[in-house]
Amino acid sequence: MDKGLFKALKKVYYKKSYRKDEHGYQQRIDNGDVFDVDTGTNIYSYQGLSDTEIALIEQSGYPVNNRVKLSHDEAVLAYKKLLLEPNLSLENLLAAYLCGFSSFPRGRQPILSYLFAKALPEHSMATANDICPVCSIKRVNWIEQGQKIFSCYAGSVWNERWAHNLIELQEFCTLSPCKPNAEDVAIFSSLIEAIRQAPLDETPGKLEQRVKKAKIIPNFNKYSFRGQLMVLAELGIMPNSYVEPLYEAFTPFEEICNIKYPGSIRSDIILPACGLARRKSH
Repeated sequence: MDKGLFKALKKVYYKKSYRKDEHGYQQRIDNGDVFDVDTGTNIYSYQGLSDTEIALIEQSGYPVNNRVKLSHDEAVLAYKKLLLEPNLSLENLLAAYLCGFSSFPRGRQPILSYLFAKALPEHSMATANDICPVCSIKRVNWIEQGQKIFSCYAGSVWNERWAHNLIELQEFCTLSPCKPNAEDVAIFSSLIEAIRQAPLDETPGKLEQRVKKAKIIPNFNKYSFRGQLMVLAELGIMPNSYVEPLYEAFTPFEEICNIKYPGSIRSDIILPACGLARRKSH
C-alpha cells in the first residue's frame, strides 16, 4: 500500500474517539463516525482529513464504508474456494509471515486465515443459534471491508472473527508474493531463540514481557505480538497440551469453549497460545 494512502486511511480508521475530562474520566467525542445498529458496523467519516487526502483515497478506489454481508454458509464455501488461488501456496504464506516482522506488516494474518480455510470442514449452519458450534462464524455477518483490510496493513493478526478474516484473505490473493529481507529473518530468528530459552513454566504473558524488554520486535505492540505467537501455535511450532494446531487438525468451536486450562477464567490470551507454557518449542 502506498505510504500516502496508508497515512490517510489511518486518519479514517484510527481517529481519536475519547478524551479525558477534568476528573480524569474518558468521555466520548464526536469524530464524525456513525455506528449503524442494523449491521453492527461503523460508517466512517473523513473528518480531520485534508482535501488532498480525501482525493487520494477516492482516486485509489479503496473500499471505505463498503459493507459486505455474508451468511455462514457463504463464508464457508468462499473459504474453501480460495484454496484454489495460486497465491495461497504455503511457501508464499510463510514468506509473507516472515515479512510481517518488519518489512510488510500486512503479511502476518494470511497464513492464519489460510490454515483455518484448509482445516475447516465443509458444513452448513445446523443450529437455531446465531453462532455456529463448529466454526464460530455467525449466521449473518456484516463487515466493513476497508476497515478489516486496513487493520491487516497496520499489523493486526488474530484467530477469531473468521468471517472477517475471509475478507483479508481474498485481498491477499490479489497481492504479489513478497520476499523476506535480512532484517525480517534476523528478528524471527531472535524470537525463536528467545522461545527456545524459555523456562518450562513461563506463561505467554511473561514471554511477552521478556521479548518486549529484550527489544526483539520493533515497535512492539502487545496484541500484534500475541497474534504472531498465535501463528506459531497454529503451525504447531509452539505446541500445547490442550488443542491440536490448525496445521494438523480442526477442533470444533464448541469443544474449544469447553476446554479448561490454567488461567482460563482470567486470561485474555486464548487457545492455542494460552497453553504454550506446558511444552517447549520444537
